[in-house]
Amino acid sequence: MGFKEDFMKKTKMLDVNGGKAGVEEVMNFLVKPESVFKMIIASEMDLPVLTLIGAELERKFDAHSNFPVIYLGNDKNPTARQNVGRMVKVVMAQYGYTPVDGGLSEQARIPAISGTDYFSTSGIYKKTDEAKLEIEIISREI
Repeated sequence: MGFKEDFMKKTKMLDVNGGKAGVEEVMNFLVKPESVFKMIIASEMDLPVLTLIGAELERKFDAHSNFPVIYLGNDKNPTARQNVGRMVKVVMAQYGYTPVDGGLSEQARIPAISGTDYFSTSGIYKKTDEAKLEIEIISREI
């Protein structure tokens, strides 16, 4: 069983419908090689981990999704964004990255250049452990 399947089996997170479909959709987005690569790039640049994917998360997981990360009327919906952070921690651990302070202190402000409207902070990650997975980038002529 892969780490994503293990996470889905153990998590108590629920989506807006009280199920896990939305949670799995977010996790599927976060484990995509493109997403992981962007999180690693942000981490290597000492930027908050969501700097390069936050705006895309907001577009993909809007008010019409099973796991909205945006404000819904008067509900600022912070739990959904916090849960994204928890999922990021699981994903980044597979590549040997951990929050710089274990995730216990305040999060770092995401730079305005990221284009995020709802994610304002996220953890900064450093490579501290041996990776269980790695990203391979291949460039080929088409």
